[in-house]
Amino acid sequence: VIYKYARVSYDEDNDELTEGMHIQLYMEELQRQDPIEQLPDQYIMVGRISVMLRGFAHALRQSRSIAKAWKPIAEKVLKEEKC
Repeated sequence: VIYKYARVSYDEDNDELTEGMHIQLYMEELQRQDPIEQLPDQYIMVGRISVMLRGFAHALRQSRSIAKAWKPIAEKVLKEEKC
């Protein structure tokens, strides 16, 4: 469940991933199956922005993977921080 939640929050959403459900209903179903008791505020904001940007992209019929877009930035930061 946590993998599905992370994928829909921080990567992409499509009918296959959300099992044909609206994203909000799908996330509510995941929460019902395995409630998230605590999540850092930073993760909540990133997830919210990710969903909002993808919603805008869907309206323009331009499906996007936020994780793929952020990958080069994340790799650069990790390299600079020597993680």
